Amino acid sequence: MLASPAMRRPVARGATLPAFAGVLVFSAFFFSGGSSQSRLFWIGAAAVVVATVWWALRPRRLSWAGGVFLAALGAFVLWQGASISWSIQSSRSWDYTNRGLVYLAFAAVGALLGGVAPRRLAFAGAGLLGALFLWALAAKVIPGLHSDYGRLARLRYPVGYWNELALLAAASVPLGLWLAGGRALDRRLRAGGALLLYGALVVAVLTYSRVGIVLTVAAAVAWLVVDRDRLDSIGPLAVAWIAGAVVAAVALLLPGVSDDGQPHHVRVRDGLVFGAAFIAGALLVFFVVRFVLPRAADRRLVRGVVVALAGVVVAALAAAVVRAGGPADFVSNRWHEFSNPVSAQVGNSPKRLASASSSNRWRWWQEAWSAFVDHPADGTGAGTFGLTDRIERNTSLAVVEPHSAPLQDLSETGVVGFLLISAVVAGGAVAILGRERSPAATALALGVAVCVAHSLVDIDWDYIAVQGPLFLTVGALASGAGGPAPRRRWVFGAAVGVCALAALYSLVSPWLAEHRVNAAYDALAREDFASARDEAQSAHALNPLAVEPLWVWALAESNKKALQLYRQARDLEPKNPDTWYELGTFELDLHRPRDAYRDLNQSYTLDRYGAAGERCGALDTARWRAFHEGPGGPSCRR
Repeated sequence: MLASPAMRRPVARGATLPAFAGVLVFSAFFFSGGSSQSRLFWIGAAAVVVATVWWALRPRRLSWAGGVFLAALGAFVLWQGASISWSIQSSRSWDYTNRGLVYLAFAAVGALLGGVAPRRLAFAGAGLLGALFLWALAAKVIPGLHSDYGRLARLRYPVGYWNELALLAAASVPLGLWLAGGRALDRRLRAGGALLLYGALVVAVLTYSRVGIVLTVAAAVAWLVVDRDRLDSIGPLAVAWIAGAVVAAVALLLPGVSDDGQPHHVRVRDGLVFGAAFIAGALLVFFVVRFVLPRAADRRLVRGVVVALAGVVVAALAAAVVRAGGPADFVSNRWHEFSNPVSAQVGNSPKRLASASSSNRWRWWQEAWSAFVDHPADGTGAGTFGLTDRIERNTSLAVVEPHSAPLQDLSETGVVGFLLISAVVAGGAVAILGRERSPAATALALGVAVCVAHSLVDIDWDYIAVQGPLFLTVGALASGAGGPAPRRRWVFGAAVGVCALAALYSLVSPWLAEHRVNAAYDALAREDFASARDEAQSAHALNPLAVEPLWVWALAESNKKALQLYRQARDLEPKNPDTWYELGTFELDLHRPRDAYRDLNQSYTLDRYGAAGERCGALDTARWRAFHEGPGGPSCRR
């Protein structure tokens, strides 16, 4: 009997928020554009609006641990914002604070989903991740989807960064095992779980992410440890990963799929071969899991196979240790390889999978720790490690993050920020562990744990494709079943509205300023200096912390006014070598070589591998013109 319209309306209302949450996660997965600030604005503003409307109209009571999680996250974001006042790069700190605001909005949306069964959340997560993996691999089959693979082959589309895509693959493994091994689930769903495991392994391998592959395996091991019906999961896992390993090996042998700099016709040819192999492997996995395993699986045989495989792995590790000269030499050699600084990153080819090098992470971690020691209480300001690295680096290689969230929080926000983000993690963990256990909730929790582990060695905070869904999931798991709404709902709703308006202003202002800067550059290209000046002034008014609006404004002004603007930009970021360099080069063009030499030399002092360090560059020219000595004279042809 069909439900009446009156009965269907509550169901429809109850499905609206999950639908919006699904759209937010879908947008983060497919349209985030890597670490794009513009995409962050659109997706983040939508998350803020969704969170505001539902919290204002239908607020929820949280468990105490869930409340700690949300309150600590909000306090951490506020502390990031406060760091703007002492930041060595205040505009960057504002941008980083905005990322925190967006993740807080995702967490708030997740908290509203606390009444949704974890089973539904797990189904939705598995479906979205499966679609993401198919689309990511489709870009290898159809070169037109992501033309940049002709330059650099590592799988990263549409997330934008290979390590983050590999992280999503690892986080999907518990969901795939939950679907593949659940006795209470339909057999077609079990086959779907095996296909998710199959796609996740292929994705992880083609990203060439060593940590991602390790976490993919670790996630499977963790699930098999905690799942009481682990023997039901091993068969689908073995089938999926054997097929996935074969397909991944085929892909690595195809130059058009795995090698950089391949011409279009090679990518088309090899992409079709890879696509055919992937489809064949998927059909095999579906057939075996759907029709063969239910009839042929024997639990004693499965247990024996597991023991045998574990013995093979242990024997292989023992052989590697013996070949290295013993445990001490093995550990020493791997540590030397990990910590040895190099002038370039580990190559982006499949050969990197055999390397234990930290790819300069050890150097960046030391730089972050040094910055923390210099500013232990408050740090250098949110998002400023890129400038710290430029000041401290001893090679031309530059980076914007230390590739470790705890060390980054220590160096940028000091002990206070570190304690706040630790409270976020602790509150979320206690709330998740304290809720009613179910296989679906366990799978989601393990996926969260994988993301937390990965943040120890990478730059996850920059990518809404990972952090948005992560905070939404934690919010949903941590909020609990909820309770009645607060009594004075209108007061609470008004407070939520005020906070939302502040968050939207914080998001929109830098975004509009960036558009005004681009418009100013366009006006300069047309030699419309009046329009360029107006656009630059507008950009500066919208984002008074940024130096680029001042630089483009100076290009449309007289020399006297332009000099003031360059000096204003330098005063905004006196530890930024670029502000000194721009000022010095302008002074050189004004035929003020001594002033130019002073400012360019300061740029070189801050970053000897930057523009001021170029031989026969502006610094050498200024030195020669001021003192008629050293390089930089007529032989440099400046």
